[in-house]
Order: sequence, then C-alpha cells, then structure tokens
Amino acid sequence: MRSDRFSGLLLLALACYMVWENRAYPIGTLQEPGPGYVPLLLAVFLGLTGVLIALRGGKSAPLASIRWTETKRAVVILAACGVAVFALERIGYRLTVIALLVFFLGVIERRRPLPVALVSLGFAFASYYVIGDLLRVPLPRSPWGF
Repeated sequence: MRSDRFSGLLLLALACYMVWENRAYPIGTLQEPGPGYVPLLLAVFLGLTGVLIALRGGKSAPLASIRWTETKRAVVILAACGVAVFALERIGYRLTVIALLVFFLGVIERRRPLPVALVSLGFAFASYYVIGDLLRVPLPRSPWGF
C-alpha cells in the first residue's frame, strides 16, 4: 500500500462518514438550501478529492517505509486542540484562541515573544470581529464578558 493511496482512502472514508452524519439535516433545494446542503457538498468534494488522490498515488513511497519522526509533536498539537474544545465555553472564544496560538507559536514553534503576542491578539480579535460581529454568529464569551 502506497502512502498517497492510503491517504486518499482515509479521505474517502471521512467523506462517507460526513455524508452519513449529514443525513439528519434537511438538504433543501438549490433555490432554498437547507442546513445539510453545504456540508453535503463539502463531503462530496472531499470524497472526490480522496478518490483522485488514491488513483493518482502510485508513485508515492510505500506506507511501511515512512518514518514517523513528528509523532510526538502531532500528539501534543492534538491534545492542545482537545483542551481548547473544553476551554472554549469556560473562558470564551478570544481567550481560548489567544492561549492556543501562544502555545502553538511560542511553545511548539519557539518564535519570538513579540510576534507571537501580536499574531495571537490580532487573530483572536479580528476573527471574533468577522465571525461574531459581521456574520453575527454567536461565539462564547468569557465569564468576565470579554
């Protein structure tokens, strides 16, 4: 099994799971799409991409020959994202995003403190403004109203 074929098949499996879970939402019509319309389109696109990757992946390295040198780093990033899921409702969107970006950029990537602080603060506040204020999607606030 080649690595690209394996990755393509995993994407296809994820797309099938997304379609299966999306069946609970009405799709609607092209003129009046329902809440399941866009997730279904994304799942179909992901599935087609997975099929293309699997079909065209004949020249990639065999899966058994891949060295997993970044496994520890990937586990730490996944754990940080899991912590962020639980922190989101408790400390709010902006503080969670700031803490997550400071951890990713400052601790994992070891960047300088000033750029880390500027990027973290800027992204947290700009994304909250776009998503929460302009698009009017309710995002969790901290207990202090922040």
